[in-house]
Amino acid sequence: MSFPSASRYAVGQLWQCRGRTADEQPTVLINRIDEHPLGGQIFHVTLDNLRIRNPHAPGGIQTRMAHAPITAPTLDYSEPTLIGERETDPAYLEGYGQWKQAFDAGNAGAFGNTVAAITTIIEKQINDIPNIPPR
Repeated sequence: MSFPSASRYAVGQLWQCRGRTADEQPTVLINRIDEHPLGGQIFHVTLDNLRIRNPHAPGGIQTRMAHAPITAPTLDYSEPTLIGERETDPAYLEGYGQWKQAFDAGNAGAFGNTVAAITTIIEKQINDIPNIPPR
């Protein structure tokens, strides 16, 4: 399996990725790309078309995350298909600001796992379920 190189990813690209189920077909909109001080890139994306169980969301399902910091392997391993280009989503800026402050203080990083795995991690956090790896 070959993957697009990080240089093929650009601000404004909209990618469809493999979800956790056939009903969940998340999209990833690249809003910003930062160079990591130790090398590599951090992509600041909006995730849409999610199906995260969230008791605080309308109907109990959260369908988007305005900001998520991810790495190129996240896209690579999420089986991405480029579906177009779009204006960046200004809603990511609030989460980005919070992330940047924590990152600069050494208290934040970026997801390096698949979009499907990120969705599971977030769902567990929202629902106060321990994120214990299987043995």
